[in-house]
This record gives sequence, C-alpha cells and structure tokens, in this order.
Amino acid sequence: MVHGPCGIINPNAPCMKDDECSKQFPKAFREETEENVNGYSVYKRRCIEPVRVGKHYIDNRWIVPYNPWLSKKYNAHINVEVCASVKSVKYLYKYVYKGHDAASITLKNDDRVNHDEILNFLDGRYVIAPEAMWRLSEFSMSDKSHTVIRLAVHLPEQQAIFFKERQENEAVERASIKDTTLTAWFKLNLIDEEAHEYYYADIPQYYVFDKPSTKWQKR
Repeated sequence: MVHGPCGIINPNAPCMKDDECSKQFPKAFREETEENVNGYSVYKRRCIEPVRVGKHYIDNRWIVPYNPWLSKKYNAHINVEVCASVKSVKYLYKYVYKGHDAASITLKNDDRVNHDEILNFLDGRYVIAPEAMWRLSEFSMSDKSHTVIRLAVHLPEQQAIFFKERQENEAVERASIKDTTLTAWFKLNLIDEEAHEYYYADIPQYYVFDKPSTKWQKR
C-alpha cells in the first residue's frame, strides 16, 4: 500500500502534474487523526524509520490509507478512505458511470495506414467488473426524479446581475425590465388570487417560471 514514490524522488511518476503529486503525496506526519474541511479525514501518521521499497527508501508519509483485513482477504491494493460528506456518493457510483475503460493503441509507420477510429475504439473497449455486474443485474444506468428550482431571495433593487467587462450599463438596463423569481411572484399575486394560497417556497409546485418572459405560469 505504498504510493509512488513520486515528487523529487521520482519526477516521472504518472501522478505528477505540474511538478506536483496530484494525490498530495508525501503526506505530513501527524500525531492525531483530524477531520478535513472537504469531508476527508487527515490520518495519523507516525514518524518511523524509512524502509527500502524497490529503489527508494520510504516512510509513513507514502502509505496509502488501507484496511489490513481487506488487503489480506482479496490480496489486492485497496485504498480505503473515510468520507463524511456528500462526496461519499462519488465512491458509490463513480466506477459504474465513469465510462468504459479502453486500451489506447498508437500506430507508427512511414506508409499510409487505413485508420478506422470508430472500429479501433470498439475493439479497444472493455467492460470493468462493477459495470458488468450493474448491467447483468439490469439496474438503471440513469434516473430522474423531481426538478429542483432555485428561488431568488434579495432585497428591493438588490438582485444579482451578471455582466461582462465594460457592459455594466447594458446589464443594469436588462435587469430593470426583467423580473427575478421573487419579483415575478409579487406580480403574480397582484393578478392571480389563487396564488395567494401558496407560500413562495411552494409556488413551483403549482406554477412554472418561464425564463424568456420572466413570469410565473400555471401548470
């Protein structure tokens, strides 16, 4: 369960991006495990005497978080992370939805080559185990539930305005003639007595906000 090594020890490692490790190795030594702001734990790493792995000497800073029981049971490199945020969804579904793995093949020849890009893609494609299980079980690859509508909340004449540089005046003029979901709701209540029965947060269940006209319309 050793990462790399990379960095100044091995600058040609696959994980190196812009002269830095994309996985943030080597990690820092720590006395205690801490919760990070993005939901990933920062694990305790004791300072131990370096040991030789291949051509390099490495210490605890290069060890990938793992579970000894899982590694021994499956005899494999298994990265185990505690994820305490909404990012845990990524670990549940990313390997099913990340797309097909493929073998990349490059042909080099001085003569002209009849290169069929589509056929090469199909021949090089292979289905990984999680996706194969998902498809054999006939699980849905996608699903759609209710629509989430973001309702604007702002003080009078303080709605958000988006504009490009040196086009501020045009943006202000457009905003003066267009309503937000909030101002359109106020106008809806002036002309539609039925709208009086619903709170602002409930209005999307009964009306649809038409963006071109910036008006609420009954479903």
